[in-house]
Amino acid sequence: MTHFMFYAGKAYNYRLQKESAQKLLKENSAYLGESYLYVYRQANIDPVEETIKDGYHQESSNRIAAKHSAYSYEDLPTDKFGAIFGAKYFNPNSKLSFGEQLKNYLETLGVTTPDKAPNYNQLPSKEVETPTRENHSTKPVYTSDNP
Repeated sequence: MTHFMFYAGKAYNYRLQKESAQKLLKENSAYLGESYLYVYRQANIDPVEETIKDGYHQESSNRIAAKHSAYSYEDLPTDKFGAIFGAKYFNPNSKLSFGEQLKNYLETLGVTTPDKAPNYNQLPSKEVETPTRENHSTKPVYTSDNP
């Protein structure tokens, strides 16, 4: 959940930057001068894509700073799911609580209890220092689609 929440926050921030830049372009594009190109780029970013890039940069730097954690099998997929939540689902003005919004989003992913997970019988009895598998993509592993 640490990766999920961190990257949900980053994606939400990118979403706010995008919305702010779009508003600025709409209302003040004639007055932006040299800043126009920067604001235009901000107005056209994909918050999920930008966040996933940040996740890849983090995993790459972990190769040096935290080798035991670099490209852990769940890191990048979790970053992506968090990014999607932050960019597309989270609404601070919703009547639903944050927890309710999160629960609803996770249910769209088909989450289940640990004992129903495809790799449940392979889980170690205690947490291990080194991940059991590397994953260099945002596609989840240990699912029924990807064992």
